[in-house]
Amino acid sequence: MKIVFFGSSPFSIPFLEALKEDTVLVVTMPDKPQKRGKNLFPNPVKRSAIELGLPFVTVEKFDLSCKDRIESVSPDLFVVVSFGKIIPDYILFIAQCALNLHPSELPLYRGAAPIERQIMDGVKKSTISIMVINEKLDKGGVLLKQAFEISFDDTREAVEQKIINIGIPLLKQAISMVKSGSYSEITQQGKGSYAKKITKEDELIHWEEDNVRIYNKIRALYPSPASFTFFRGKRLKLFKANTLDLDKGVPGEIIDLLKEGFVVQCGAGALLIKEVQIEGKRRICASEFINGARLKIGEKLG
Repeated sequence: MKIVFFGSSPFSIPFLEALKEDTVLVVTMPDKPQKRGKNLFPNPVKRSAIELGLPFVTVEKFDLSCKDRIESVSPDLFVVVSFGKIIPDYILFIAQCALNLHPSELPLYRGAAPIERQIMDGVKKSTISIMVINEKLDKGGVLLKQAFEISFDDTREAVEQKIINIGIPLLKQAISMVKSGSYSEITQQGKGSYAKKITKEDELIHWEEDNVRIYNKIRALYPSPASFTFFRGKRLKLFKANTLDLDKGVPGEIIDLLKEGFVVQCGAGALLIKEVQIEGKRRICASEFINGARLKIGEKLG
C-alpha cells in the first residue's frame, strides 16, 4: 500500500519512521525563519525525510502543482499526524482513504492543540483516535481508538511519548484494516469541543489562579514554548514545579526560599518553582537562580 505521509512537527517523526517502508512521499511545511536573523529553521519532518531517503514536498498553500506532485506517486492512502493545515477536498480525493491520528476522545478536543488543552484542563484519561478525514475538521468517522492515562505529573512531552508508544501499533492496525477493506467507521457522538491553537496569552501565568491550574499550564507547555511570568521587568520561563498546600501571601509573591527552589503564592495554594530561564540566559535549576539573582522573600512575580 503506497502511503503519502502528512506531518510537520517532531511528534510526527516516530510515526513517519514506523511507516517508512510504505511511504512514497512526505508532505510537510516549509522551513521557518528563526526568531532572530534571516536564517531558516529546518522543518524537523523534512530533515527526517532526507535522513530516511524519502521524497518530500513542502507546502505553504495547496495548489495544482502540489496536487500534480501527489498524483504522480499514485497513492493508495494518506496518513496525517500533526500536520497543522487543513487538506482540501481536491487533494483528499486523490487517495482511496485518508487517516488521521488524533489524541483525544472525539468529538472532544478537536483542533490544533488537543494534548496541551487536555493537560491544562486536568484531564486524567484520554484516548487516541484513528479517524477517516473528511471535509469537516476532525469530524470524520473513527476506525479505532484506545484509552490512556494522563498522570498528575505528566508533561506534554511525557504524554506525547505515551501516545507514540500506543499510537504506532494502533495506526498500523488501522492501515491493515483499510488495506483489507474490512473496516467500518463509528460516527462521533455527543457534543464536541475545540482545542484552539496555543497563543502567547495562553503561555502567560496568572498568579491569581489556583496552584493546580497554574501547575497544569506549566506541564502542558513543557518543554516548549514554556509558560512564563515576569521578574524584575524580564520574562521568566517556568519549566518545573510542584504544588504546595500553603496560603500565606498575595498572588505572585515569593513566600519562601528552599533548597529545591522558591515558593510562589497563587490564588489558592502555592507552587514550588524548580527550574527556570530568565530572558537572555540559559535554563537553570531554581536553586541556582535564587543565588544568582539574590532572590528575596516578599518579591513579586508577574
